[in-house]
Formats: sequence, structure tokens, C-alpha cells
Amino acid sequence: MHNSGKTIHLQAGHYQAKIVTVGAGLAELTHYGRHLVIPHKPEEMPLAHLGKVLIPWPNRVVDGSYHYNGKVFQLAVNDPVSHTAIHGLLAWRDWQIQRQSTSEVALTIFLPPSYGYPFALISEVIYRLDATSGLHVSICTQNVGEETAPYGAGAHPYLTCNLQSIDSCQLTLPACEETHDERDFTTPRLIAQTTLDHTFRTLPPDAEWEVRMTSPSQNMSTFLRSHQPWLQVYTGEKLARRGLAVEPMTCPPDAFNSGMSLIHLAPGEQHQMHFLIGSE
Repeated sequence: MHNSGKTIHLQAGHYQAKIVTVGAGLAELTHYGRHLVIPHKPEEMPLAHLGKVLIPWPNRVVDGSYHYNGKVFQLAVNDPVSHTAIHGLLAWRDWQIQRQSTSEVALTIFLPPSYGYPFALISEVIYRLDATSGLHVSICTQNVGEETAPYGAGAHPYLTCNLQSIDSCQLTLPACEETHDERDFTTPRLIAQTTLDHTFRTLPPDAEWEVRMTSPSQNMSTFLRSHQPWLQVYTGEKLARRGLAVEPMTCPPDAFNSGMSLIHLAPGEQHQMHFLIGSE
């Protein structure tokens, strides 16, 4: 046991991964020994939500306050800079190992009701390495309470091309709504000095999309694929721009207030999301 709980080692072909139980986090992913996500030492508490699972909301709730079913709830404001409740309630909780094999692990956790979020959930995250395609990640949550719960989910990996500065990498983003010229990477181009910390709504709805970062000097590409309708991209200034945060999300920031793409999880109902990280 260490600061990130327990470490699980996975391997399939030339892919290797380290998963930590705190936050059901992705601590390392390599292909032929080259890093596909910014790693962190399992015994250390990582910066900037590296690799964490974001439940029951991704991104932020403004002022930590929201209305639901005619009631007002107050969450802990844990990002003082933006004065928001950030990235849910499970990123720093220790998940339990449900089952594991050489190439797969399933982690589960019970989220009990609290004053700020009086709903009961059970979540499961499955990490599965495939020797050909890469790391498959599934996040499944069931409402085990008696009331419909507001819900959203996401994840926080930082894609990297073997820790090369992203300034020298080319980026391709999926088609999105309201893309400004400086954020338009639908045609691959050099990231250079571009700064991003933006939410995108992917198009068309429910279609698979891909974010791809390519390093000519490393002769490699790292990609993330998903079907989620929302995507947060951050150029990782907190981590010296060694990687790009690519966060698939079921809903945008502050969905608990706006209601945009918010999932209303009925008692007994389940929700599942999936994404894949790989390299070519």
C-alpha cells in the first residue's frame, strides 16, 4: 500500500500499463517501452488529476452549488482558483480490486450519499490491454439508491509522445461545434505555442472520434478514441507541456446547473462509457 493505494501491472504484447487503485487511475501506459500518457510514480500523489476517473461529474460545478428536483445542494469547493467543485468525488478515493488477470483489471467502489450529493452509486472501471489495439477503458455506474441521480462521467489522461514537448508535435482534433481558427486542428498541424483549455462538442453526435498527436522526431503517434459527446483539451502547462490532457466526457462543465447532456440516472439504471488509447 502507498499514497496511490495499490499498483496493478498489465501487459499484452508490447503494451504495458500500471493502474493504481486511488481514483482508479492510469499511472503509466507504454508501447515498445515508449510513454503514451504522462506517467506518475505510483507511490506519489499525482499532479493535475493525472489519469483519474471523474465521477459523478467531470470538469467543474460553478461555486459548488446546483439545483436538482427543486432542491439546492452545496458541494465542497476544491478548486479555489476557479471557485468550483472539480472532477467529481472519486478521484481521491481508494477503489477495490474486483478481479484481475495479466491483461485486465476491474475496480469497483460504492459512493454513499452525502450532503452535497445525496445519491447512492456503485461504479466499476475496467482496464483491458489488447496486444493489437491498445488500452480499452470502460466506466460503468449504477444507481443503487431510491432517487434519480444527476450524473456525468469522464477521465483525465494526458496523451504524450514519449514525453516529447507537445510544441513539436502535430495535433488532430475531431470535428466540433464552434471551433475558432486558433483551435481548429481538424487538419493536422503543429501545436507550437498554441494554448488550449477548452471544451468541445464533438460532431456528429454519438459517432466515434479520434484525437491524435504525432511526433515526427519520435516517429510515433498516440491517439484516443471515444464516442462521448464532449471533449476537454488542455495543453498541460501545469506539467511543462509534456502531454496533452484529452478528456472524454458525457457532459460539459457545470452540467449540474445547465442540464446540458446531463444524465438522469434512475434507480437501478446503469450508464456505461468507453474509450481507447493506443499508438501507431
